[in-house]
Amino acid sequence: MQMNITQKQLNLKHLGYYKKKIDGIWGSGSIDATRRFQRDYGLAQDGIFGAKTEAKSIEVWKDIQAKLNNYGYGLAVDGLVGTNTINAINDFQRKNGLVVDAMVGKNTMAKLNTSVSYKCKYFEDKEFTCKCGCGTNKQKNGIKKIADDIRGHFGKPAYINSGTRCSKHNKNVGGVSNSQHLYGNAIDIEIPGVIGKTLLAYCNSIVASGRARYTYLISGSNAVHIDTGNLE
Repeated sequence: MQMNITQKQLNLKHLGYYKKKIDGIWGSGSIDATRRFQRDYGLAQDGIFGAKTEAKSIEVWKDIQAKLNNYGYGLAVDGLVGTNTINAINDFQRKNGLVVDAMVGKNTMAKLNTSVSYKCKYFEDKEFTCKCGCGTNKQKNGIKKIADDIRGHFGKPAYINSGTRCSKHNKNVGGVSNSQHLYGNAIDIEIPGVIGKTLLAYCNSIVASGRARYTYLISGSNAVHIDTGNLE
C-alpha cells in the first residue's frame, strides 16, 4: 500500500502530530509532523513518510480501530483514517466525558485501553462457552460483535456451534493446535434456512472489510467458521 499525501496528513493529524490544513501538499508542516511521529515510535527521524513510517502508521491506526470496535463501532480495520473513524472517535470521546476533538491523544488512548466487555444484542455469553461443559469462555469482543452483525444481517435466529474451546475439547473435535477457538477469537455459526454459501458470502464481506482474518464453509454443513485472529 502507498498512501497519498492527504491520507498521510489525516493519519498524522488525528494522532495530534499534523497541525495544519489537510491540503494534500507535502510541506514543512507534514515533514515536522512526520519527524515527531518517527521520534515517538522509534523510527529514523528523517521527515520522510517512507515504507517503514507508513507501515507503523497503519499498524497504530489498525490498533485504534480495533479498540473502537470493541465498543461497537464496526469500523473497517484498515489503518486509514477516514470519515467513519473520525466520527467514531468523536462519538467515543463524547460518551466518555473527553474533549471532543477527533484526536487520539493520551487521555483518549487511556480510555480506549480500558477493558470492556461487549454485550451482544442477540446472544447470551453462555452461547460462546466451551461445549464440553467445562465453563471456559474467553470470547473476545470483536468476534462477538461479528456474531451480532451476522445475526442482524440475516434477521433470523443463529446458532453458535462452537465458540471458545478448552484444549481438551479442541483436541477431541479435531481442532488444529493453534485454533483461534482456544483464544476466544473464533466462532462456527449456522443460520437455519440460510444455505452455507450465502452465509459464507456475507462472512467474506466481513473479512474484506478488515474486521476478520479468515472464514470458510465447514465441510458437510451449512455452518461457517470465521475468526479475527490477531486483529482482536
